[in-house]
Amino acid sequence: MEECVVGIDIGTSGCKVLAISRELEVVGEKSGKYPTYIPKPGWVEQNPDDWWNIAKYLLADLASGLHEKGYEIAGIGLTGQMHGLVLLDELGNVLRPCIMWNDQRNYKQCLYVIEKLGGLGNVVKLINNGIMPGFTIGKILWVMENEPHIFAKAKKFLNPKDYIRFKLTGDYATDVSDASGTHMFDVGNRRWCHEILETLNIPEHILPDNVVESSEITGYIADRIAEEIGLRGEVAVVGGGGDAVLQLAASGSTDPSKLCILIGTSGVVGLTVDEFFENSEGILQFYCNVTPGKWMVFGCTLAAGGSLEWFREALADSEEAVARWCGKSVFDILSEEAERAPIGSGGVFFLPYLAGERAPHTDPNARGVFIGLNLKTEKSDIVRSVLEGVAYSLRSLGDMLRRKARSEIREVYISGGGAASNVWRQIFADVFGVRVRVLKYSEKGGSLGAALLAGIGTGLWMRLQDAVEKLEVVYENDYDLEHHGRYEKLFRVYEKLYPILKPAFDLIAEETQV
Repeated sequence: MEECVVGIDIGTSGCKVLAISRELEVVGEKSGKYPTYIPKPGWVEQNPDDWWNIAKYLLADLASGLHEKGYEIAGIGLTGQMHGLVLLDELGNVLRPCIMWNDQRNYKQCLYVIEKLGGLGNVVKLINNGIMPGFTIGKILWVMENEPHIFAKAKKFLNPKDYIRFKLTGDYATDVSDASGTHMFDVGNRRWCHEILETLNIPEHILPDNVVESSEITGYIADRIAEEIGLRGEVAVVGGGGDAVLQLAASGSTDPSKLCILIGTSGVVGLTVDEFFENSEGILQFYCNVTPGKWMVFGCTLAAGGSLEWFREALADSEEAVARWCGKSVFDILSEEAERAPIGSGGVFFLPYLAGERAPHTDPNARGVFIGLNLKTEKSDIVRSVLEGVAYSLRSLGDMLRRKARSEIREVYISGGGAASNVWRQIFADVFGVRVRVLKYSEKGGSLGAALLAGIGTGLWMRLQDAVEKLEVVYENDYDLEHHGRYEKLFRVYEKLYPILKPAFDLIAEETQV
């Protein structure tokens, strides 16, 4: 039997399990969904046992198919949604539903944390990150304040992926990247920040027992679970990684010259760095990397692919009809339209602040804008302006990363839905002024990265960088020097628009309460 390794991804909407061979080929994959619960507006919860039930079922199904193909699982890596709060009692039972990353109930607790710790500047000095409702620390304080009877029973808290580890091995452990996302972690020294815990009266006994590097083996699947799933031999489980950090690294950002962009509904721009530096404003997220001795600094814009999806729903009825008639994707039709428009979209600019903005402008009042419309504007100009506006937005965030890291970006790696569009890839290449690449299997997301970490932990590969660099480049777009020169001028215009429009955004928010 040939060895393979498996990645398990506990995502926001469902679970994915994926197996790869020593030759870096996907040899099996399964997926399934679980429900999300909205008890009140702004509250978002899931049942951790739903994750475990579907993950166990999918892993058993995958293992059976792999055995028929001549593969045995040597190791498992874990990834998943970051920042979720899973509380367990002394017997390992779930005390309440997981409060998820996109839950907004703990805004008041986040303000309290900042005040109690002496202001945002001091928070950044302690953990090199800011505090927002998405992160775990505010969720813990919310439970302490609003459900003290539950918190009194809590023996441990775990991140979502680490609950699956506990069910597989019985170990209470996490990795440095996911621990970073709790915002109780000293990322510079790769350890819990005891000053924060003491100041906020968060008991240390609820922390996971171990914090490990991402490819380090934390334990082995219990015999009873292995037999139930149908696994043979001793199967190692490695630390794994938080999904955002791991996806950025596995999609191409393995050193400071390689910027990675994840284009989903939101847009994430990340950069691997070798040296710690101060994240002064706390706008970016500065986390321990899944590679020892490195960090991942990244920021999130709130509407990247979501901007094109909004355009499709609001303004692309004719393209939808053509797509149905031709049997094509509506996004392919929109890409073809955008390709017919000139660079600069005939003077039309799009600001993709449809959901407010997080970075590089932290502004919930920001709004989406088309500006520069004139009597010669055609629909193709408007479509292209959306693609260009998202590229400008991510370039702006990328420039912030580059400046802070003092790094020279030589390549940009893209993954996610937007990576499939050749015209969008070319726009990114010309706007950034570097070659754009898409790696094979980058669309697999965190499950691929988790499997790669399992391979490192079990000795299939030496380093994550080695494995990632062996992945085939499936798309490559070189920038055009003349086009880049034109985009540099246009980008400078784009950069001036937000400060000019900021007072209007605030007025709109005040008067419309939207």
